[in-house]
Amino acid sequence: MKNRIIPLIISVLFSGDGYASPGYADIDVNIGKPGSIDKADRVIKLTQVDNMFLPAEIKVSEGETIQFVIKNGGNHKHEMLIGSMADLKKAAGMRRTNPDAAHAEANLVQLEPGEQKELIWQFTKAGVIDFACPLPGHFKKMRGKIFVEKK
Repeated sequence: MKNRIIPLIISVLFSGDGYASPGYADIDVNIGKPGSIDKADRVIKLTQVDNMFLPAEIKVSEGETIQFVIKNGGNHKHEMLIGSMADLKKAAGMRRTNPDAAHAEANLVQLEPGEQKELIWQFTKAGVIDFACPLPGHFKKMRGKIFVEKK
């Protein structure tokens, strides 16, 4: 009997969403899709400082593939996550409960101080898309908007 209970308890603990590893994979990325470097229409450079993104507003065209070059010019670890504000708030909530978890989603870049990385994204719909650093203590100030204009 004892040999059956332990596997049962382990399977229950690790089977539900409440116990799953925190991640952004379930966030709706209905804003476009990962792009390819060879199809990039242009490069947009972003700098993160410890309380904002520079620039905080970006204009792109529907269908355009952007190669974002993001540099962490601050003294703390930062992230850039693209998504709806609802999704960004959800991600920030997940980061509050597990701030050190590593994530590998296509709409996310994680940067250490002084580090520079790229995020390539194709914007498939017109509208306004948000981006932010979802790390604890960063989310309220480190936000921006991408205005995707109709082609």
